[in-house]
Amino acid sequence: MSSDRPIMPKGQIVYGEAVYYLTVVACLICIVGPLIALINPDDNVMNPYFTFAAIFQGHSAEEVWMIVAGGFPGGHFWMDNFFTGDGFTQFGLALGCSSAGFALIIAAIVYAMEKIYLYAGFCIFVAVFIFIAASGIVSF
Repeated sequence: MSSDRPIMPKGQIVYGEAVYYLTVVACLICIVGPLIALINPDDNVMNPYFTFAAIFQGHSAEEVWMIVAGGFPGGHFWMDNFFTGDGFTQFGLALGCSSAGFALIIAAIVYAMEKIYLYAGFCIFVAVFIFIAASGIVSF
């Protein structure tokens, strides 16, 4: 019975494992980040207590950013604020959202080692699109 099952390519197994573990790590980071923000609220881009108060008062996202942080600092503000709670949380979000891109690069390496160059090329091609989208270069 088990001999009837197709053999899963190693690149697909590695891709699935990489996405799984990167997503788990991203989830753990996104749990720890808000804890850091609440433990040290003044060392954040946005003080969480004032942020929650502004949200519960019914302000829009733009108004909340203006009230609490003096305006939106731009995408990927975590790069300049990595060791703050909200910067660390945004890093976790960015890692989780781009985990497929990193996993595709790993899968491309596996496919290249197995000499399946077409699939390796497809992996790199799609990974480039993911990283371009995640970088904010292209926006709609």
